[in-house]
This record gives sequence, C-alpha cells and structure tokens, in this order.
Amino acid sequence: MDIGPYLCMEEALRFRQEVCGGEKRIMAYCEHVSNEGARKVAEILGTEIMENEEKTLTRCCLTNVKLPLRMGEEAGQIKPADGFAACSWMTQTLIGEYNLFVPPFFHDGYLWIRLSGQIYVEIEDFIAAAEVYKELCSRVEKGEHIKR
Repeated sequence: MDIGPYLCMEEALRFRQEVCGGEKRIMAYCEHVSNEGARKVAEILGTEIMENEEKTLTRCCLTNVKLPLRMGEEAGQIKPADGFAACSWMTQTLIGEYNLFVPPFFHDGYLWIRLSGQIYVEIEDFIAAAEVYKELCSRVEKGEHIKR
C-alpha cells in the first residue's frame, strides 16, 4: 500500500493556502479560466457556449462548447448511424495524434466538448485545444471518421 499521498497532505494543503491564496482564490481562478478559455474556444470554432436563461451553467469550473459538427444527412454533417463512430474516432485521434483528451458528446443534434478550469491550466491551453478541434472537425467533415 502506498501511503505517500497521506504523508504529503499537510504540505499540499499548506501549498494551496500559501502559494495559491486559499480555496476561494483557487475556485475563482478555475471558474475564470474555464469561462474565458471556453469563450476563446467558441470564438475560434465560430460556435457558442452552452448556457441557460438564468446564466447558471457557467458558474462553475466546467464549460460546454458547441463544436461546428451537426448530426444530419446533408454534406458535412455526421449521419446519425455514424455518430458513435465519429465520437470514438475523434477521441482516439485526439489521444493518439494530438496527446489531448477532451472527448466530444452529443446534445441536441450537435457535438459538444466540456472544458475544465484547473489551477494548472491557462487560457493558452484552451486556445491550443481549440486549434486542434478546429482541425479535427474539418477532418470529420471530410469523412475521415468513417472506416473504409
């Protein structure tokens, strides 16, 4: 049994307080980086952030961004029968080719991604992910996700 995590708990909590400014400051940063990063991602992809009328969906450290991929039968759309294959291919390609793990999911006829604000990420990380997703969505539109 590895007891290392238990032994460093006191130092970890001290680090969060003294270096990071405490739990409230950490949460404020994580929410800010999640929302601002997601805004940049939506801007780069030409899409939107998922939000409700009360504007409460983004009052946390997770933000959902629509991808420019729609389910349907028209050119450039993901056929409903290929939806699972598209998500699976995208996830495998993200990991294998881009060293990134932000799996897509379906909601209301579109693909979305959920981005997480953490103390160790910056806005630039979200921008880099957006550029990867922009390229990946283009590849899906060309049909690369369909096994030949």
